[in-house]
Amino acid sequence: MDSRIFLIFGAGLVGGCVALLVGVPMPFMLGGLLGAASFVIFYENRGTQLPKLSNTFRQVFMALIGAIIGTRFSPELFQVLPDFWISAVALIPFILIVHSGSYLIMRKISGHNRRDAFFATMPAGIIDAVALAEQMGADIKVVATQHFIRVVIVVTAVPLIFFAIDGNAVGSAAGMSMANSNYSVTDVLMLCLVAFVGLGIGKSLNLPASHMMGPLSLGFILSISGLIQLNVPNWLPHLAQFVIGTSLGSQFSGISKSMLIKGFAVGISVGTFMLSVGATFAFTLHAFVPAGLGALFVSFAAGGLAEMSLIALSLNFNPIIVALHHLFRIVLTVSFCGIFAKRILKL
Repeated sequence: MDSRIFLIFGAGLVGGCVALLVGVPMPFMLGGLLGAASFVIFYENRGTQLPKLSNTFRQVFMALIGAIIGTRFSPELFQVLPDFWISAVALIPFILIVHSGSYLIMRKISGHNRRDAFFATMPAGIIDAVALAEQMGADIKVVATQHFIRVVIVVTAVPLIFFAIDGNAVGSAAGMSMANSNYSVTDVLMLCLVAFVGLGIGKSLNLPASHMMGPLSLGFILSISGLIQLNVPNWLPHLAQFVIGTSLGSQFSGISKSMLIKGFAVGISVGTFMLSVGATFAFTLHAFVPAGLGALFVSFAAGGLAEMSLIALSLNFNPIIVALHHLFRIVLTVSFCGIFAKRILKL
């Protein structure tokens, strides 16, 4: 392993600690992201590129997030889950609006061709969008960079929005109902086992977002059947925030200055548009589904599945409801774009 990877995580840790002292919401995620990104940009300004972090490492912690969410399942969710069919169906017009609007924004601001703009503004996961874009002959560097920047902007903006509204630093004192200090080594080992086994099951079954949904599903089954009842260590959500945030920050490696500047110009506009549409849908739907306005807003904020689930954990929103909305959004987006891309773009 390249020793410079430790420098990236060291910079992320410094950023997280500074953010915690300042009172930034979700300090170890946002501070880790900013610290790692700042270090990567400063280091590579000399012309030397840093090594890429292994996706496997990030997926391990995404699997842990899935295990935490799955083992927190409450049987009462079965009673209210059918009532969310309205918000599930609403994801269809949501996807159509945010994708078409984002596409028009990107075309106007960036000047990228129709094919690149189409795949770069899909409200889907980065991996899925890049894979589909590659199949259709789009520039995967443009697509990957734009999706990454959109996720960074949404993940950064959502905690700051809640901080501005209620003044509480999301992720510092919040979210502790999901974790406590009354845990044992067995609890930690069992969570790791659920994450590891669930990761293998998810990949073998080819589940969407398998690295997270496999452990979540396994934890859900074990929890609802009464086979396990685990206490989550109070430090584990902070560790997951740190790794996810620092991993996001490290992805700035290899992005040219011109692509970064153009990407952020588009990303801020697209991210603002997507969040505005998400807020509109949340405000419209919260009277019809058994969830608060805040939980619905997080469910319709088009960030990454793992990142938005972590934010839900920190805000004490039901993370399974949030995760299911994001999973359904990703699956629908990839399905629609996979079916209609050739017709729309006349490839």
